[in-house]
Order: sequence, then C-alpha cells, then structure tokens
Amino acid sequence: MFFAAFSELVEAVAVPHKVIANKAGVGLSSISCYKGERVPDEPGPLERIYKVLEEEAQARDIRLPHSLPHLLALRTAATVERTAPDAAARLLASLQRRPASAAWVRGRKRRLLHARRKAARLPVPAKVPVPRTRGDRHPAPDKHAADIADYLGHVAAGRFRHAQFIAWMLGMHLDAQEFPRTVTSFRTAGAEEAIEAMLHAAADRDDIQMPLRIAMTLLDEGQVSDARTILAAIRTATNR
Repeated sequence: MFFAAFSELVEAVAVPHKVIANKAGVGLSSISCYKGERVPDEPGPLERIYKVLEEEAQARDIRLPHSLPHLLALRTAATVERTAPDAAARLLASLQRRPASAAWVRGRKRRLLHARRKAARLPVPAKVPVPRTRGDRHPAPDKHAADIADYLGHVAAGRFRHAQFIAWMLGMHLDAQEFPRTVTSFRTAGAEEAIEAMLHAAADRDDIQMPLRIAMTLLDEGQVSDARTILAAIRTATNR
C-alpha cells in the first residue's frame, strides 16, 4: 500500500523525478525506489519529498490524493510488517484515507516550534553525554509497535484525541529505562507530536523523582533535546 500511495502522489503532480529529488535534497534513484522497491528507513526524506509535491500541487491547484500523516502511517506499516505483522495489519486496517486537516497540521507545527523554543532557552549542561557510536546501538525492540500503529492509525483517521491519549498514557507509565528507545521508535515513525505528549506527561507524574530520572536516562543516551523538553515542562509545572 505504501508503494501505491507514493506512486499516486508523484504521478498526481507530474513533476520530473530529477526536479523533485533536487528540491527535496534526496538521491534521484530514491524516487524510483520508493515507488516499488524500498521503504524509506527514516521519515525525513519522505517528508521533504511530500513538501515538494505539496508546493507543486498548490501552485497548480491540484489536490493530493493522500495526506502526509496517511503516507507516514503506510510507511510505518510497511517497515514493521516483517517483525510485527499483526501490528502492521492493525494499522493498515485502521487507515481510512482521511487526510489530516490543514488547521491541525498548522497547529502541530506551531506547537512543535513552541516546544523547541522553550527547550532552547534552557541552559546547556557543561558536560553533554556522548551518544553511543552507531556500531554500539541496538535496534529498538518491537514492544511498542502496536502502540505506534494505533497512534498513527488514529491520526490518519482524524481521531487526534485518541492518538494523544495513547501517547499521554505511555508517558505516564513507561519506566525511565524504556523512554529512550520508545521515543526513538516514535521518532522513526515520524510521530513527533506523540513524543511531545509523552515527554509532557512524564513531567506531570506525581513522583517528581521519576521525570528527573527519565531526563537523566535520556541524557545518558545523548537525547539532549528530549531531556530539555521534560525539564522545561517540570519548570513550568512548578511555577504554576
């Protein structure tokens, strides 16, 4: 389904692959590969390609056949299909080809920008932990594949409150040691707003020691910006 959806998007605007690749900053072969051979490893290239297609569609007054959340959800389903076929099947079954509203997309960008600006105002630690080298990293387990599938399924269907509830509950109940990999898994799926909800939920836990432990665990894994987000949310909560 991902390959078909991506092909439909590219064909809808009828822009040469070379033009799309140059504007999106991806390899020329990537466009052809994403149409039927390879699923993108990360959501970043796909988001940049979609932005180019969206700009071309707006200039020509063309409506794209799929929203970005829908396309990212299909990418996630295709990615986890081999390791978590049940989760992939649940996600594909839940997709209703309902694009996210433009207002929600704009609101999401504003909230993410606001969170990043708040985090940037926090002091930088004198000693920043160095992330493990790529060879030392272990792939995130599929423990939360079903949660990611449910979250993206709700987003694609326009059920944003349901999606945020899933992320908020994870933030309230995950152990500190689970946070880095879970955040990484959601980020790989392109679910940045879910991460924001998880981090703010973690900061709102009754036991103040828990969000501090989560922040330290994130710092140990080199996820400095995520740790800053939790610390900023703690600071806001204590100033209420």
